Amino acid sequence: MYKLPMDKKPDLTAYKNSGKANRPTLYQGTFDLKKTGDTFLDMKDWGKGIVFINGINIGRYWSVGPQQTLYVPGCWLKKGKNDITIFEQKNETIQKEVKTIASPILQDLKPEKG
Repeated sequence: MYKLPMDKKPDLTAYKNSGKANRPTLYQGTFDLKKTGDTFLDMKDWGKGIVFINGINIGRYWSVGPQQTLYVPGCWLKKGKNDITIFEQKNETIQKEVKTIASPILQDLKPEKG
């Protein structure tokens, strides 16, 4: 076991995208908004991990639930460019996008694989 400093967003500026399936990895990206508002990140197709938006730790998710969506308050988003960093522990599939939804997933629990 290794302690990772997840109280603040990891700085990945010196690293290239080198994520590999079935190994923990960090994803980093940006998205642009014309208007802000409360939303939920849909993490059901991801494995297990932690999300940072604009340097703020949004929380943990796990595909087996109950935390398959993460609430993002509109006040933590900004018009224009926003940053997202995701620490994915399971990383069974290399991910290319994160989706948002209007309401949380609360009742769709999945059994853990393996």
